[in-house]
Amino acid sequence: MNKRNILVLSMALSIVGGSTAAVFASENAVHSTKNNVVTMTSKAGNSTNQTTVAKVANGKISDEEAVKMATKALKDYRGLDAKSFGEAHVKRTNAQEDFKFFMGLVSKEDAAVLKENAKKDTANVIVVQFARAEDLNQPMGASNNIVINEKTGEIVSLTAFTDEDRSSETTINDAKVKSAVINFFGKQQKKVKENTMKVSKSASSGTIRVLCALGDGRDVKMTISLKNYSVSSYEINYDRLITLPSVAKDYRENFRGLKVN
Repeated sequence: MNKRNILVLSMALSIVGGSTAAVFASENAVHSTKNNVVTMTSKAGNSTNQTTVAKVANGKISDEEAVKMATKALKDYRGLDAKSFGEAHVKRTNAQEDFKFFMGLVSKEDAAVLKENAKKDTANVIVVQFARAEDLNQPMGASNNIVINEKTGEIVSLTAFTDEDRSSETTINDAKVKSAVINFFGKQQKKVKENTMKVSKSASSGTIRVLCALGDGRDVKMTISLKNYSVSSYEINYDRLITLPSVAKDYRENFRGLKVN
């Protein structure tokens, strides 16, 4: 298994333990038979971009609406224009679909927690994945992923890595991390409990991982670029799932509290 596959599996297990497996599902959405492709047109200047999406009668949020919401989120939070996106693939899922899949892949301790999480009421979510044509046949091709809670309309997860996120920087400025987290969620009218912020002890490819809790108590995992301290991804534990023991160990060993006043 190559390094990227290992990373994605690791992230997926973390997601199942702390929030949702929807993002992991979206990594494979292009190849999923449950995936819908919707066609929409967006204009930028004199150019016209074709993205793809199909309309579904069921559900409170249509596929077209979900794509519009996802496009706006990428624009508002990452400054990405729709003309740079690839095809928009839409999938509807629920964490319950992933608990059974991961049950046979994790340790007994993690499996026990998965069983407890499976007893919880979990939300139906819409995963919107924007994938470039050249990545469609790649199992782990690059894509922008947005997860929407269908009942509330909240953007509960966003992943949008770009070449701009890459940096050789390894020094972590705690004050800038704190500011980046607070300002990012401030745009969403969400408060962050400052005393809950933790950052990974080291950087990887110019990015760091950040943990925090929102004012309503929900946990959040984030990825921040050290190049400009922009948020590359975030995942809200909207189902309030119990963190897997293996993930909790990772948090204890590889994260530290921010050293800011």
